[in-house]
Parts: sequence; structure tokens; C-alpha cells
Amino acid sequence: MRNAWTMRLHKWLAAALAAMLAAGVLQTLPISAAAAGPDAGDDGVLRIVALGDSLAAGYEYGMEKLANPVPYGFVERVWEQALIRGYRSEFSNYGIIGLRTEGLEKLLARVERGEGSDGPDLLAEGQEAFVDPRIRSLVSDGEAVRRNIEHADLILIQIGGNDFAGYVLALHEGRTEAADAMLQDILERMRSSLEAAIRTIHRINPDALIVVGDQFSPVPKKILTVEIVYYDKLQDAVGRMTGLLEDLSARFAAEGRDVRVAHSAERFVGRELSLTTMLAGGLQGDRSAIHPNQSGYDEMGRAFTEAIWGEGGYVTPTREEGVPITVYVNGEELRPGTERPKLVNNYTFLVLRDIAVALKADLKWDNQAKKATFSLNGRTVVLTAGSSVMTVNGEKRTIPAAPFVENGRTYVPLGALSDALGFDVVYRNTLKTAFING
Repeated sequence: MRNAWTMRLHKWLAAALAAMLAAGVLQTLPISAAAAGPDAGDDGVLRIVALGDSLAAGYEYGMEKLANPVPYGFVERVWEQALIRGYRSEFSNYGIIGLRTEGLEKLLARVERGEGSDGPDLLAEGQEAFVDPRIRSLVSDGEAVRRNIEHADLILIQIGGNDFAGYVLALHEGRTEAADAMLQDILERMRSSLEAAIRTIHRINPDALIVVGDQFSPVPKKILTVEIVYYDKLQDAVGRMTGLLEDLSARFAAEGRDVRVAHSAERFVGRELSLTTMLAGGLQGDRSAIHPNQSGYDEMGRAFTEAIWGEGGYVTPTREEGVPITVYVNGEELRPGTERPKLVNNYTFLVLRDIAVALKADLKWDNQAKKATFSLNGRTVVLTAGSSVMTVNGEKRTIPAAPFVENGRTYVPLGALSDALGFDVVYRNTLKTAFING
């Protein structure tokens, strides 16, 4: 039984390694010494653009089987970290499953000319089985992609793993000399394409902060009783790549360009099975199982966040027991008085004086009419307990949740009031946190 299982595991591993064209395997990029965060645009919005392969897309094992999959990868986590810091922020994600570095170079060259891409021609030979069905919807409008890059303040790139499928497969098959011979060629081609891609971005947008992620190897040192004899070889390749790509970073730094690295790879070393679905999915023969699980994407999010905002910059919202939601207002966690936030029919309510203090709004309370008037930056909002109609500068608006009185305290809907006062309101169920930024 053990021999049969071992043979099955080896067959699966060979297939999985060959399939690394559907994900990233071994890539790293340089880091700059600075860790100052990006500046938002003139309108106060921090715009983020993500480019790359399936890891940029946030692909997770089994996602394609879901009716309406919603990715939650490192890009979404970086966006959340921007919200936590008080940015009004939005992002566009152009992660394409199966994309190699040369494909990114080709995509950006077309985008610079305002041209779109509508099919698998972005992918290299041999990737036909991994055509991302979303390519056309993502990048067919080259002008729109160019505009988003042009107006971006922060550009995240995760690319390169798909370039190494042949190298890893050669190692697995014991063709060490052939693998060594192809590695240098892979590195040089990747450096050339990546440098060209970044220079294209700089021509479109010379001011954006660019952060490129290195790439973990999903191959563990051992799967149960099976030793992976080339594990150290893979890690050595990562080291060689790091040195080569740090030289690329130094070139950009000498030109005054801020191109940083997010070091994800080191976080996966020795934790490959706990940070990916390689074991659980792989034993069923699913080659997409080399992607990160949610813990893995969290580690990638931490790496990108630290590259952008410095070490220790990753913030995880916390709550006291019994508190249903965390609220951040302009980067500061709201710490209400004795009355905690209430979640009623999925709407967040706060005691009116707490929310007035948090938003720095003037408050007038008419106890007889049970009416609260909030004023801020030329806007006046009036809410009445029990009424689903509020007025904004005299104009009536219907709100989905009416203010209410409980135990002598008046609670008002956080989202509706904040939006009426001109704030950007985002609720992230992933964090059970509401962000009020303006």
C-alpha cells in the first residue's frame, strides 16, 4: 500500500510541478531602503493597480467551482491596509492566470499604445491548457488599462513563477545538469522582460510607487514520508534570483525610481504545506493546489504591506468580546464610550454623540422632536428617531435603516450618516470592520 501511494504521490507531484505555469513558483525582486508609503492623488484617493499572474489574481484552490467566486488575496489585503491607514482607496486587478514575465512585457507594450489583448496570445507556448477565461474582460480595453496605470499611486506586481515550469520539472526528473543550464537563461530572460515592463510603466506613470513580490516555492522538503531531494536546489535558485534582481533594483534606484520588493518567499520556507493547499488538493490530483491558502495569502499581504509602509505595518483589527464590528475613522480606531456599536439587520449603529465626535461634526439635539442635526464642511444632515427619511442640505433621502432610541440612548446608522457628510464608507466582512475615510 505504501509503495502504491508513494508512486501516486510522485506522479501527482510531477504533474503539479509541470502545471506551475498556472501559478507562480520562484521569483523575487529588489527592495529599496526607503519605506515611505505612497501619496494619494490630488483628489485624496489612493489608487492601486495590480499586475501579474494567478497569485496577483488571488486564485485559490477550487475557486473555479464556486458560483460567484470573490478573490481575497494579497491585493485585497493591501487595499484593506490602505483603508486602515485612513486612505480613501480603490484598486484595479489585472492578474491573469498563466501569465509569464514575457506576457506581462507584451501586455504593457500594447497598453502603452492604447491597444487591448483579447485572448491567449499573451501566454507562452505550452500554456494553452491554462488560458484564463477572464483575459478578454480584463484587458481588451487597452485605453482603460492605460488610464488606470497612469492614475495609479501604487502598482503591485506578482509575476515570474510560470517562467520556471521547465526548470522545476527537470529537477524533478533528475536532469540536474539540464536544469542548471536552463536556469541562467530563464533568469536573464525574466530580468530583460521585467525591466522592460517596469520601464513601460514608468513611461506611462513616472511617479507611482512600484512593489514587486518575490515568489515562494510551494515544494516542501518532505510530503509525509516522501523526501523531495531537490528542495535545497530550489531554495538555492531563489537566492540566485534574489541577487540578480536586487541588481535590477539598484539600477532603478540610481535613476531615482522607487521599485521595492515584497519578501514573501522566506515566509513559506518550512511552511509550504500549511500555507498552500498542495497536500489536500494534490492528493486528489488537482494541479492548482500549489496556490496559497488564505493563510498563505495573508503572509503575502504582510510582505507587501511591510514593503510599502515598513516593518510591523500590518494591522489586524481586534474587538472586545461581544463587540460585533470594528470602526476606523480616518485611520483611527473608534473607541466609543460605554455604549458599544450595534449591528441591526446588517447595519451598524452608533450612539449619536460618539459618531459626532469621531467624525468631528457639530451636533444639535432636539429632545422633543427626537431629531439630530449634524453639520460638517458645509453639509447639514438631519435624522429623526424612527424615521427612514433624512435630509441633506434640505434634500430628502430615504435610508435603509432608521435611527432608534434604546435605554435612553439614540443610535444612528453609521454608513448613511457618514456618506451624507461626504465620507467614503467601506465595510469589509473579511475583517468585520467599517472604514470611514474622508
